[in-house]
Amino acid sequence: MGNSRTKKGRFFKIAALLVIIAAAAGGYYFHSTRGAEIQYNTAPVVRADILSTIQATGTLNPVETVDVGTQISGTIKELYFDYNSVVKQGQLIALMDSETQAADVAQNEASLASARADIANARAGLDVAAKNLARTQELAKRDLIAKADVDADMSSWLKAKASLAAAQAKATQVEASLRKSRINLGYTKIYSPVDGVVVAKNVEEGQTVAASYQTPSIAEIARDLTQMQVEVNVDEADIGGVHEGQEAVFSVDAYPNQNFSGKVTQVRLSPHSSDNVVTYTVIVKLSNPDGKLLPGMTANVSLILESRKDVLTVPNSAFRFKPSDGSGSAGMGMPGPGGPRRNIAETSAPAVYTLDKKKPVRVEVKRGLTDGNRTEILSGISEGEKVITGIIVPKEGK
Repeated sequence: MGNSRTKKGRFFKIAALLVIIAAAAGGYYFHSTRGAEIQYNTAPVVRADILSTIQATGTLNPVETVDVGTQISGTIKELYFDYNSVVKQGQLIALMDSETQAADVAQNEASLASARADIANARAGLDVAAKNLARTQELAKRDLIAKADVDADMSSWLKAKASLAAAQAKATQVEASLRKSRINLGYTKIYSPVDGVVVAKNVEEGQTVAASYQTPSIAEIARDLTQMQVEVNVDEADIGGVHEGQEAVFSVDAYPNQNFSGKVTQVRLSPHSSDNVVTYTVIVKLSNPDGKLLPGMTANVSLILESRKDVLTVPNSAFRFKPSDGSGSAGMGMPGPGGPRRNIAETSAPAVYTLDKKKPVRVEVKRGLTDGNRTEILSGISEGEKVITGIIVPKEGK
């Protein structure tokens, strides 16, 4: 029994000691921090340019790209271009194996010669039949032969005439086949349809292409790389603010510190849906005189809705700052040169905080345009005044 009381007494003594230590630590912290001043991050009200934009991404492409293909099936015999080759309109850029097409031409030429011989033979037969008919008709006038002989010669003349017409028709048909085979032979030589730069090479020498169902592509030629366009994907929530003639600025990863400018030339009405997200394609055209921008680059585009030049601005973080209770912010502030200082509970109007005798003072302002980082100030505060953007948190151990 005595042992139990001794243990209980020790327990209460230890608990009391812990309470005293905690109270002492709390008192020390309270007194050490009570007199410490809260430090604030501030930023001056400065003049700057503000752009209200729609952010989107897109892909750079030449304004006009020509897909060069072949209209016949066969084997690529020779290529006279490579990636980035500069070609001229009418320049020979590829040669296909032409043995089959050349054989077709030779066969049709022989068929045409045979058809022309048939025409000559039919014409000779017609001449003989015409002379025989003339003789029998003359004899018939003198009643020297029977009328049946005249009819027989007339029939022979008509048959000869029909044979000549058939031979001529066959020759016309063969001529058409010959023209077609010559055209196909011409297709074995592929020429550039435009002046430009080869941006895609789709075949290699020795490769067989089949043109049964669609025209195989052998190359893509960009007509003019000094004129480019960005195909921008704009979300349906933002498309209402986009229109033709709108200015745009964008950057690419290859030149992160350089901005490029362009203009909206088309808002395509055809929507694209992916994972329940609807976007529209907006075409932004631009000049590329130095050739820095290359096809396929990803562009981070800002479509400019509105802009303001040389206006008063503050960081957006100034509107997010709210002083904590006990900092003096709930009391009435002193009026200053920027405008009225009011009680925090009096209004829900946009406001920022300035320092007056090291205390935050609420300043009502009228806001204008914002670019997401800074906001235009129309009234309520003056240039050069400093606004509070946050509290400086002391580092541990200091």
